[in-house]
Amino acid sequence: MSVRDPRLAAAQRTAVGSARGTRRKITVLATWLFIVPMLALFSFSVVAGAHTFQKPDYASAVKQLPADQPVVQVDVSKGSAPSSPGLLPDFSQQHFVCSVTQSELARIQQRWRTGRLSIGRLDIVTVFGANDQELRSYLGDNGVRCVLVRVASIFFLPFDPHGS
Repeated sequence: MSVRDPRLAAAQRTAVGSARGTRRKITVLATWLFIVPMLALFSFSVVAGAHTFQKPDYASAVKQLPADQPVVQVDVSKGSAPSSPGLLPDFSQQHFVCSVTQSELARIQQRWRTGRLSIGRLDIVTVFGANDQELRSYLGDNGVRCVLVRVASIFFLPFDPHGS
């Protein structure tokens, strides 16, 4: 096939090529506009799902304390909150468990409102409205030993990788 005007033929090929390029750019943009929100939604569901299954691990904290003394639970004071490598640690939900003597427990129950927390064989006295610094200043720092109750979390993926 002969071409009468080579410039006209080149212009037609360029016009067709730019229409295909525009269509391809729109397709790639639409694909990314779909993929990015889906990845964000998936990531949010994994993080939110893992966050809902966090619970305090009292048993391992109490194992670090003497077994023959009563155990009390107090809140973490802002000054003794440990630094955490995690993102935005929430110390308002963390507690210390402390070992005290029977006479110190009686003094604590006279000053603060208390309750009982029974987890299996563990019997822990919850002290409301007190933190670890107040407890140490009230009882004296020499006999009170406190351990931070860590949060045990379960991380899971919201799908079954085996397809069963």
